[in-house]
Amino acid sequence: MNARKTKLIRKQTLYILYAWVKSLLSKEEADKLNLVDAYSMLPTETHIFANGQLRLSAFSFKWINKRIKKYHKLNPDKKINEIVLSDIHNA
Repeated sequence: MNARKTKLIRKQTLYILYAWVKSLLSKEEADKLNLVDAYSMLPTETHIFANGQLRLSAFSFKWINKRIKKYHKLNPDKKINEIVLSDIHNA
């Protein structure tokens, strides 16, 4: 994966996290939300310990990043900018 594609994936990860956090809030709070606030609302713990294994926590930055890469590998014809939350949820 080259640097240009990685940069696009990281940028799309932020937009997907923003959409996810916005869907959890009420309409009034969602209207006031911006990208920086959405990122600050994420939990600081990125990993969980379950069944004797250390795993990535769902909907963390790195988890969404990995899901976008996985989805893009399965569907190379779809642009990275067009990947949305529902796409990676099913990947």
